[in-house]
Amino acid sequence: MIFNIKHKTIFSYNNAPLSAIQKLRITPRNEGNQKIFNWNIDVTGCSIELETNDFQGNKIHLCKTKNDSKKIEIISYGKLEILDKNGITGPHTGCVPIDLFKFSSSKYTYAGSQTKKLVSDLLKDIDKKRSSDIELLNLLSRNILLKVKYLKGKTNIKTTAEDSLSLGYGVCQDHVHIFLATTRLLGYPSRYVSGYLMLNNTNIQDASHAWAEVFIDDLGWVGFDISNGISPDDKYVKLAVGFDYLDVIPISGIRVGESDEEIKTKILIESKQ
Repeated sequence: MIFNIKHKTIFSYNNAPLSAIQKLRITPRNEGNQKIFNWNIDVTGCSIELETNDFQGNKIHLCKTKNDSKKIEIISYGKLEILDKNGITGPHTGCVPIDLFKFSSSKYTYAGSQTKKLVSDLLKDIDKKRSSDIELLNLLSRNILLKVKYLKGKTNIKTTAEDSLSLGYGVCQDHVHIFLATTRLLGYPSRYVSGYLMLNNTNIQDASHAWAEVFIDDLGWVGFDISNGISPDDKYVKLAVGFDYLDVIPISGIRVGESDEEIKTKILIESKQ
């Protein structure tokens, strides 16, 4: 699948900030089953001061706001190709040791009593010794979606895996954090993935998507979209990977100065077979 993507974010302020810096993770990863033909970032009201890679191998841009700017516009766009490899995206790369993805825990992926019960119930339903890794992980994904219904407005960016399990509701971010907490408890290296998903009924979206990847011996990293109950195919575009949501936020920043902020996001995704 070949995609043309345009991601526009506009920040508006009633008073120009004294200073503001935005960190951008909006460049797709050029690896595994995806190939970038071209990719650009245009900014208005700010300037790109640094382009680099973080410790996870994600492309990072730092933008500094101009002092008199009440409006900042950031547009990333380009063309790339995605191959459907049944969720398998390839071997581990980068400088982070694979074992760190087994043990890394944060407030988002802390394995508390709710998480431990979910794993305990899973192991009652399946024979871990006789079941394949893929079978076990797919069952876990299904169980999470049964336990935590997809519903917007019940959680936010601060919600943890334990919080969402207690509520019984969540969105893709919550499903991924629960999946990471449980897979790591089971001894699997797993990571958070941010990106885009080509929807069947519209080309225009107002938010990116999130799913998980688990490292399986002899296969490499394998994707699981818990919210949709499938493994990512050629309709998924990977932007960034990390231990949890904080490592992959598409646009984040700090601001100095008293001002109200309004953020508008529009993502246009067009595909060609």
